[in-house]
Amino acid sequence: MTKRIFYSIFGACLFLLIIVCSVTVQAVYNGLVREQIASLESETRLMATALNHESDKIKSLALFSSKTVRISLIEPDGDVVYDSFKEDNEKADYEDNNSHEEVKLARETGSGFSIRHSNSQSEEIYYYAVLLDDGNVIRMSRSHSTLLNLFYQTIWPMILMVGFLVLFCLGLARILARNIVEPINAIDLADPLNSIPYEQLRPLLTRFDENNKELDRKMKELERRNQEWNALLSSMDEGLLMFSRKGILNYSNTAGNEIFDLEENFDVKENETLKRLFSQALRHHSAKSQLNQNGRIYSLEAASVIATDKVIGVMILALDITEKEEAHQRRQEFSANVTHELKTPLQTISASAELLGSGMVQPNDVPRFAGYITDEAKKMSAMINDIIHLSRLEQESPQNKESINFHEICQKVVTDYQHTAQLANLNLSYEGESVWVPATVVDLESIVKNLLENAIRYNKPEGSIFVRLKRYEHFAQLKISDTGLGIPNEVQDRIFERFFTADPSRNKTGTGLGLSIVNHAVANLGGTIKVRSKVDVGSTFVVRLPLSEQQQEV
Repeated sequence: MTKRIFYSIFGACLFLLIIVCSVTVQAVYNGLVREQIASLESETRLMATALNHESDKIKSLALFSSKTVRISLIEPDGDVVYDSFKEDNEKADYEDNNSHEEVKLARETGSGFSIRHSNSQSEEIYYYAVLLDDGNVIRMSRSHSTLLNLFYQTIWPMILMVGFLVLFCLGLARILARNIVEPINAIDLADPLNSIPYEQLRPLLTRFDENNKELDRKMKELERRNQEWNALLSSMDEGLLMFSRKGILNYSNTAGNEIFDLEENFDVKENETLKRLFSQALRHHSAKSQLNQNGRIYSLEAASVIATDKVIGVMILALDITEKEEAHQRRQEFSANVTHELKTPLQTISASAELLGSGMVQPNDVPRFAGYITDEAKKMSAMINDIIHLSRLEQESPQNKESINFHEICQKVVTDYQHTAQLANLNLSYEGESVWVPATVVDLESIVKNLLENAIRYNKPEGSIFVRLKRYEHFAQLKISDTGLGIPNEVQDRIFERFFTADPSRNKTGTGLGLSIVNHAVANLGGTIKVRSKVDVGSTFVVRLPLSEQQQEV
């Protein structure tokens, strides 16, 4: 601001200096010209008065000859009979001068004046003529420098003077700029209306004061909300950690400090679990993991923090799931106990079937009871197998998986179920490409088999089943679509629960564990499963599994 004011004042002073110098030179020059003209007029009139009383005018003119003033005597016919700047004054030597402006005016009005430039254009010649009583014209002339020549003659003094004045303007501009800015800089922005240096600044300072009050109000509101936020986070049982993009801890609530035993200036690299979770969240925007710490089990969920389409950090939330895991363990034990208990009724049914076979039942009832017992036995046996499989999936560690060609598994299962589909009058087709995933053969087969069984079981006669396997950049996608009965929207969120079936009437045979097995198998393999379905149109199950390292390199 000081520089801007300085340059403005200096520019104004410099401009004013140029104007003043130009006007001064012009005024001096005009004054000199007027003085020269007045002097020439006075001298010419005096000379005319004197000549009117002289009989020998040429002799008298010779007495008044001067080197600075040129005197000429012009006869009525325009001939110059005397010229003080000429040695020979014979008439033949002069031209007709009646055409000159000053002579013409003198003959018409008694006197005349004109200015003519010399050939060099560096001088001006002033002419003044007076008509004598005898009809002759006395003319006097004097040369004077032009304005440009006068400027050239005074150039160096003017340069020295202008240089001095420029320095003076610089100093004056600096002083004025400082004197203007210092009171403005001294304004107390916290209380701008306390001292107003210039009345013109009052509207601006009033606006500043209003903004200060509004800002103060918002700061108090922000501080209040910050206190509430800190109190809320501190009272949370879940641990919350906020990391910058470089992995430096920016915030941690009380629970987070207790769970991870954090110190000041903690770096995410100091904890291997947090480091791995932090890196995954930066790459994929979210990540999950599990941590056993101090006898407790924590579920860790990480999410990248995005601002203006850029990842600026990572937030990690630690949830205590100890009770949930214990309940899960109890459910696993319950499944094992149920499996064990189901074997007894199976043995009873088998024994009853043997009795029927021995002939102890009436002959007419034998086929009906035998078929019933056999069907129940098969259903219970399938249930036992599913429960055992599900229990294995729940207890299985997701590590130590082999790299398996998913395409070969799909081909084998689809081939095995072609005959079943034909018996149900269904068209089963498969398209796929070679894709490798980290898994086990049992898990992959159980995923494809259970989905195919449901597609066949809940399809319509002359319906279709489409199986597609496709490889993407980071995952393999298995899509199984059917043209069957479909699943109502209100129960789609529950189809992966144990023993749940979308057919309340139980007209379709099934244990209700197939999709639960698929869900657990997919989760153990680090994948996801989604369903899209519409009643009487069909269902589509989409399974995505991560690629093996070998496949990602390819």
